[in-house]
Amino acid sequence: MTRFDRRDLLKGAALLATAPLAARAQDASWPSRPIKYIVPYTPGGGSDIVSRLLTATISALPGGPQFVIENRPGAGGNIGVKVIADSPPDGYTIGVITIATHGVNPTLYPNLPYDPINDFTMISQLNLQPVVVAVNANSPLRTLADLLANTGPSARELTFGTAGNGLSGHAAGELLRQRTDVKMIHVPYRGSSGAWADLLGGRIDLIVDNIATAIPHVEAGRARILGLSSRQPFPGVDAPAIGSLVPGYVVDSWNVLAGPARMPPAIVNRLAGFVGEAMKVPSLRARYAELNMVPPENTSPEYAADFVRQQIAMWAPVVREAGMRVD
Repeated sequence: MTRFDRRDLLKGAALLATAPLAARAQDASWPSRPIKYIVPYTPGGGSDIVSRLLTATISALPGGPQFVIENRPGAGGNIGVKVIADSPPDGYTIGVITIATHGVNPTLYPNLPYDPINDFTMISQLNLQPVVVAVNANSPLRTLADLLANTGPSARELTFGTAGNGLSGHAAGELLRQRTDVKMIHVPYRGSSGAWADLLGGRIDLIVDNIATAIPHVEAGRARILGLSSRQPFPGVDAPAIGSLVPGYVVDSWNVLAGPARMPPAIVNRLAGFVGEAMKVPSLRARYAELNMVPPENTSPEYAADFVRQQIAMWAPVVREAGMRVD
């Protein structure tokens, strides 16, 4: 072995020995710049609202990082979450994943551009929110029982609109149809505004959508909620839980904070800690209540990872049995 070779080996060994120290130092200095936060949907939707509320609250905490929110919509959320998955795992790109991207899409899309488990680091659950089944205020369907009675060969096929294929409303509607044999057919829209316009205009019979989107129409007297997908009724919402008449029916629209795979555990735990502290802030909790959102019962990374795995397993048979397809 030459002298030059020995020197190279010694340098290599020194670099290997100091690499863990450098990594720990980098983790300790995080964050040294603003964090890019990916929302895989358009501004103004439920995931965007939650994300902006959360990041503003975290940034106001002592030592809280700053965030730059980037909306990357398309393909049912797949485009945005692919950006998260492909980013360096250094804690400077994170984002929100949902019931669509990590509950329904893994079965709905035959060539999903990411692995919903192995390509991500789950950081913390952010919220749960019920989906509602609603009708035009002038609809002959007055109650949830009226809807559930629409079965059998003589029943008219009702149309239920949603914000799009594979989203929470679509999944909730298909699960209701499977559990009850209610005769209805899905009408997907590109966003909930078109579905609401057609519901209020009398062109579709039902809408299955996020409760936050429904409440303004209900308060204005334009629509009526027949049932909620939550485990129990919500205060101030004059509608029963669907599960009170359909045993076991529960659907939660949800958001989970995630980053790319192989993020440093120290950074993951700090981010989860910030989420936990944010959930204690009275102004955030008050806003959650206004939006009929439920804070997570646990903000740990382990809880979030287990939750996502359970959601994938729950929705796979629903998607297959319903024959759900993308546009």
